[in-house]
Amino acid sequence: MSTQHAERKVLITGASSGIGLATARLLTSMGHEVWGTAREVQRLPAMERFHPIRIDLNDTTSIRSGFQQAEREAGEISVLINNAGSVINGPLEALAAECLQSQMETLFLGPLELMRLALPGMRRRNTGIIINVTSLAGRFPIPFNAGYSSAKAALSVATECLCLELTGTDIRVVDLQPGDIATDILRRTRMLRGPVCEAYEPNRGQSRMAEEEKFSKAPEPGVAAHVILDLLRNGSPAPVVTVGSFFEARLAPFAGRLLPRRAIQGAMRYLYGLGRQTSWPALLERKVVKWRT
Repeated sequence: MSTQHAERKVLITGASSGIGLATARLLTSMGHEVWGTAREVQRLPAMERFHPIRIDLNDTTSIRSGFQQAEREAGEISVLINNAGSVINGPLEALAAECLQSQMETLFLGPLELMRLALPGMRRRNTGIIINVTSLAGRFPIPFNAGYSSAKAALSVATECLCLELTGTDIRVVDLQPGDIATDILRRTRMLRGPVCEAYEPNRGQSRMAEEEKFSKAPEPGVAAHVILDLLRNGSPAPVVTVGSFFEARLAPFAGRLLPRRAIQGAMRYLYGLGRQTSWPALLERKVVKWRT
């Protein structure tokens, strides 16, 4: 069996649902040993080759003890998949410091700590794979999800920094950017309430309805799980990989590289039901005039 198809010792966060659970099921079915984490360990599945670990990404002590337990049981962690996610929905004006801190800890600072813990062993063995599940929301920020989008963008940038820093080694680092995937993240979203939030209606309500509609048509988590499996099998994976519908995973990133930011914002307003009184022909006509000046 070639090295790239050999059994892996995988640590994956957020393994109780969504992409994490689908990935854990797929990898264990292919013979890999998976240490899956969740804040509430009782929510983790019971299955062959799966080892439940409690990690609270908002608690550095929990992160360190959970990683040490996984490494002790596994002997080594050859694959780290930072996947866990959470969303706090509300206007930026209503996001108190503790809300932003919570989002940054779960989505950025916690994953950074796990990378710091995994890298010494990987460097010693000169092999390993780190897959950071960021989001296309880091490129195309979602209205009323500023904390989530900002943290995912930060993790994406840190992933590329690490990829450059590991030049000359056999450690691979991948920024996996899903679009909408049919997980339960919308159901688990913490919705902020109060007068400030009400001041942003109807925009917020329209945005939320658009999110729900988009998620109702989104691909299942297994699509992302199979992409992750392919990344483990690929001896030289691309540094940035997108996954989702054809529009989100292919067309949107391509358009994002070509179009000016004002046009991107116009498209986002349209997609999330904001300012639909502006028609696409009128928008494009204004852009043509702008481009010609």
